[in-house]
Amino acid sequence: PRKIRVLDSTLREGEQHPGVSFTSKQRIQIAWMLDYFGVDQIEISPVVSKDHQEATKTIIKQGL
Repeated sequence: PRKIRVLDSTLREGEQHPGVSFTSKQRIQIAWMLDYFGVDQIEISPVVSKDHQEATKTIIKQGL
């Protein structure tokens, strides 16, 4: 059987919508949920602030 791989861009594209801005805590929680549901790859937006940089580092360190 073929394996299907899932890529999610919520953390990259989600904040492109007007009025949407994830906190660092929300970014980490979203990454955990995506991992829990078996998403193979998570796309993350470019780092635009110190908070996003720290959240991105945390996501990477946790292997998500």
